[in-house]
Amino acid sequence: MSQLFAFYMDESGSPKPDPKDGASYFAVGGVLINHDDEKTIFQMLSDFKKRWGIDEKIALHGNEIRSRKRNFAWLGRSSKDEQERFLSDLSDVIIQCPIIVHGCVISRKGYLDRYLERYGSNTWEMMKSAFSILIERVAKYVLLQNGKVMIYFEKAGKKEDRLITHYFKSLRDSGAPFNAETSSKYSPLTPIKMEQVLAGIEGKSKSHPIIQIADSCLHPVAKSKEQPENQAFQALLRHNKLVDTHLRDDSLHEMGIKYYCFDNLH
Repeated sequence: MSQLFAFYMDESGSPKPDPKDGASYFAVGGVLINHDDEKTIFQMLSDFKKRWGIDEKIALHGNEIRSRKRNFAWLGRSSKDEQERFLSDLSDVIIQCPIIVHGCVISRKGYLDRYLERYGSNTWEMMKSAFSILIERVAKYVLLQNGKVMIYFEKAGKKEDRLITHYFKSLRDSGAPFNAETSSKYSPLTPIKMEQVLAGIEGKSKSHPIIQIADSCLHPVAKSKEQPENQAFQALLRHNKLVDTHLRDDSLHEMGIKYYCFDNLH
């Protein structure tokens, strides 16, 4: 019987390839878990919120925590020691969760340099590229475990949700949408293998506990090209939470975290 996994994903930045966008990256990523571990993670997050007097309904949204705004404005009014204690406790909870972090990070400048002149206004949205790369790599890893995986994404709106679902179905039915010749070095999965491993896709609200974990884990991975020493990324690395730490060196290029279009920056 196949082992059932769940991959909870989030995104960081705008997927529109707009040259006027000042952000340096766009990223899609999240956490892979054994489906049976969901309740354990729910309980760990619930216990954390109780320790800090946070309502169960409040999402641990990374941007609010980092900026000390909205539901976490109180954190900005706390002492430095209290802030450090909160962030340390949150980091400890995340690294104790039974998760594996995966992602695809795209350099906005590198992407535009590579594709804008070639495709002009028909340039793909970066979401299609990032999603396809990421989910195929998740699928390859799950295949190694003789498993199947459900994909869960954070709902963003009817149009966006339909688009993600369409990308997923295309990936499962036809394989990754890349040039066969240039992508052959990454050993792309056949549609038969895709159908075998990808069980389905479903949207979840941002209040879902494991979507919150995905959000917290994606940010340090997305920033790691610019800030490889950032504490959150180093904690994930040190505690073997990144998928790269579970792979052989010779399989990193086809299954590991993907940093896309960083090779042609100038």
